[in-house]
Amino acid sequence: MLEQTRRVAMFLRAYRRSKDGKTHTYYALVESLRTEAGPRQHVVAYLGELNSTQERRWQRTVVFYNRQGEAQELRLFPDLEDVPLHDDPDVARIRLRSVGWSNARRFGDVWLARWLWHYLGLDDIVARHVPQGKETVRPADVVAIEVINRLCQPCSEFALAEHWYAATGLEELLGVPDSAVTKDRLYRTLTQLLQGQEKIENDLQQRFGVLFQVDYDLLLYDLTSSYFEGLAEDNDLARRGYSRDHRSDCKQVVVALVVTREGFPLAHYTWAGNTRDVQTVQRIVNAIEARFGKSNRIWVMDRGMISDESLAFLSEPGRHYLLAARRKALVAFDDELRGSGWRRLPDNADVEVKIFDRKRQEEGEAERAGERDGERIYYLLARSRPRRHKERAIRRRQRRALAKGLKKLQARVARGRLKKRDKIHQAIGRLTGRYPKARPFVTISVSDIHMSVNYTWKVAKFKNALARDGAYLLRSNHAGWSAQEFWETYMQLTVVEHAFRVLKTQLLLRPIWHQYSGRTQAHIFVCVLAYALWKTLDHLAKRAGLQTLIHKPDTDHGDAAPKPRPMTPEVILRELSKIQIGDIQLETTAGQKLALRRVARPDSEQKRILEALGLELPERLSADRLL
Repeated sequence: MLEQTRRVAMFLRAYRRSKDGKTHTYYALVESLRTEAGPRQHVVAYLGELNSTQERRWQRTVVFYNRQGEAQELRLFPDLEDVPLHDDPDVARIRLRSVGWSNARRFGDVWLARWLWHYLGLDDIVARHVPQGKETVRPADVVAIEVINRLCQPCSEFALAEHWYAATGLEELLGVPDSAVTKDRLYRTLTQLLQGQEKIENDLQQRFGVLFQVDYDLLLYDLTSSYFEGLAEDNDLARRGYSRDHRSDCKQVVVALVVTREGFPLAHYTWAGNTRDVQTVQRIVNAIEARFGKSNRIWVMDRGMISDESLAFLSEPGRHYLLAARRKALVAFDDELRGSGWRRLPDNADVEVKIFDRKRQEEGEAERAGERDGERIYYLLARSRPRRHKERAIRRRQRRALAKGLKKLQARVARGRLKKRDKIHQAIGRLTGRYPKARPFVTISVSDIHMSVNYTWKVAKFKNALARDGAYLLRSNHAGWSAQEFWETYMQLTVVEHAFRVLKTQLLLRPIWHQYSGRTQAHIFVCVLAYALWKTLDHLAKRAGLQTLIHKPDTDHGDAAPKPRPMTPEVILRELSKIQIGDIQLETTAGQKLALRRVARPDSEQKRILEALGLELPERLSADRLL
């Protein structure tokens, strides 16, 4: 015998029967009981067929009964949950022909960028070091707008204020009205941001350590340049120098970036465009040690940083370095290049390495460089087969082209088409300038007795150069590395090189349009903050194992067909940018006009990305309204 029964609710149950080719629906009033043995249901009454009015009346009766009996607002109609009541305030009759979609704006990518901004704690960090004064809009919100724009769709401050901000859902996300986002406010905030740069970078470094357990025992350092559009006459940083963008026709600025082995930015500096690489080493190391303390960290730099002064500085107690030697230094290691002892890397059969060490006295540089007596320098010789093939092909191609050009010049002089000595030397200069990799291997002379051009190839020197093709010489004062660790540590410089590519290509660090030095520095800082978001997203995507799937596989090419690969932040942002926010416009039969602001539901690919990142897209950000 079942005891302690309790009524839970009553509801209508529909029964369908087919008779004479027609389907009839009959209803019964059912009561649900909860007992110790589980829920039990029994029919209170069979109601037969009901028309729509009778059905709604019975539904109202059931709702009233449930509310009175349980003191709860229950609408439990398992069989017909979608049948509304005629006087329900949440239900309206809609004219289908009036349904529309308006005010559509991009949402998914800016929503993700804002989430990354808060995930890194940048909202609190920027607000702490760029506090709000008399401004009606928090400077931290304005900085967030600039950084999110730089990550999602970079443009100028004018274009951001005039067009981009209104075309996104940032107004709902940040609560900053479009009318408050003006180019003058953006420029003023850039000036404020620059004053807190060092403190913001210091706090961000601590945040990286908390979130990703980043260590700072090894730092990667490199330089790049970015050119200006315009004369930039009032910009103290705009100078002409060695252009890595191959824009020697423009003034430029030099950007120094320090990143961890994982690629997270630690600090950056902006210098005049004529700053030489070797001049920056002591400045950057001293600055980092002043900010983060002096420890036995290892500095990894490229060959452009090498000089006697920089080597002496980096060899001081408490400092370690790993540098790539200049190509001409390989000449002193011809015996090692030709000798035995080479070992292939386990995970890269195209690279052979050889490690050895020497004392500075053996090199004859100790006194000149001012280094300590008896200090040991560790070297790694490496040679890459693909690099060797490439360099040899270039060298041989230039040698053949130079030989062909010299023969033609020799024939012109012999036929008397070139008679003046100065003209002949000019022709030789143009020819050798066109083929610089072949010029060191030929001796060219001009005879005055019988005006002629003679040349002799330096065969032995050319063969020695071929032996050095594809070779790298690395040096360090840090002991204990195996050959593989030595090589892999140096190859991590590709991380900072990739950071520069992201800054220039995805975040549009170049070209620079600002004509004042302060705004130039702030523009670069905004790009670095956007890169911090980019790198965080890249790290989260790799940790989640996100991959770009091939939806249309090419079965005809077998193993040569494209394979799934790690999904990049560019792909993630591009996919999510397709998610829009907008207003669904409705008109009721009573003449009311409704606007329901909704976020578009993600498709399967977007849903896969969000689920992998552990994120859930909101459905709405504001209340529905009557127009």
